[in-house]
Amino acid sequence: MSPMNDAAPGSESARPVEAPDQPTHAEDGVDLTLIRWSLGLSPTERLEWLHRQMTALAELQRAAGVR
Repeated sequence: MSPMNDAAPGSESARPVEAPDQPTHAEDGVDLTLIRWSLGLSPTERLEWLHRQMTALAELQRAAGVR
């Protein structure tokens, strides 16, 4: 069962969805839904997602005047 909804990775509606038969968090507080979501992506999709996040962070830093 995929922990992601049907949205494309990186879209605003792409988010982990809970699997009712599996825990959502580990004892140490780690969000297991995010791990399941990441493992559901191909390596290329993971890199594309990371690139989008880095681009968004750089835009925020530029807007805030951070180097």
